[in-house]
Amino acid sequence: MMNIKEQIIEKLKIWLVKTDVISYDERIPLNCWDKELDELRDGTTKEVYIVSFNTKSTNVEYNEKGEVISFFEGMSCFAYFDAETLELLYIMKKAGYIEADGSY
Repeated sequence: MMNIKEQIIEKLKIWLVKTDVISYDERIPLNCWDKELDELRDGTTKEVYIVSFNTKSTNVEYNEKGEVISFFEGMSCFAYFDAETLELLYIMKKAGYIEADGSY
């Protein structure tokens, strides 16, 4: 039986695959924080779980043997989940927000 944080991470992984709007770097674990009271972007305060993750790295450099010599990590993103319903509210990233329906 999965605990709440594991359920939320699993929901986010399914959502990321289903919507195909943003990719995550599978080498960097998704991290679900403890439930907290947070002010949402609409100004309301609500209990939420926040999952942090990184997008796939875009700039990878290889040497002549094909080995990775450097890469820049993708950007940090934060998925906000309602603590009562466990539904995705939105994803916050450096360049704005992604709605639960996959739109920007």
